[in-house]
Amino acid sequence: MTKQRTVAKPLQNGGSAGTLSDVTTHWLTIGELPPELITGHKLIDFEHRFLVGAIADLRKVCVLPEKPKDCMACQQTQQRSCEAGLISLLGDVFAFILDHFKTEETIMRDSLLLMVDRDVCEAHMEDHAAISMAVQEIVSALDSQYIVVRIRELDGLLTRWLTNHIAMHDMLLSRWISREDSLFKGA
Repeated sequence: MTKQRTVAKPLQNGGSAGTLSDVTTHWLTIGELPPELITGHKLIDFEHRFLVGAIADLRKVCVLPEKPKDCMACQQTQQRSCEAGLISLLGDVFAFILDHFKTEETIMRDSLLLMVDRDVCEAHMEDHAAISMAVQEIVSALDSQYIVVRIRELDGLLTRWLTNHIAMHDMLLSRWISREDSLFKGA
């Protein structure tokens, strides 16, 4: 893990990425990104809204997501329903990841940020790889008896993505492309 991802970065309103987890319930309730995580780049923000929806949908998959250590207390029909819901959502999230990370990495190249600050871009892309790997690990650990555990892992991963990755990496990318002298003005 790079140093950039382990240091709390101040946000525009003076808070840090770590404090954003306290507002998770609020932004899931209203279905929007918290203002602290709006980059100002229309395409990136549009794509980030998918994550809010994915987390909200994920939290509807299991009827008891926080309590059981496994799925054995539920009837088999409920277990199958949860497994199907998680598998469907994982497919959507993985497809989204491929497109979204490609979008951001293209913006990094097209805006010349990759040439100007290679270390920042490499840390950003490294975080993309870590998120992708974490989703792949969840997929490879699927077991019908432990779907609830995978749901909690995916929920934690997506929430950390929203609260940490966007605040630390995507906001910086957005500030770069919105600069007055930027060659690239995002949509």
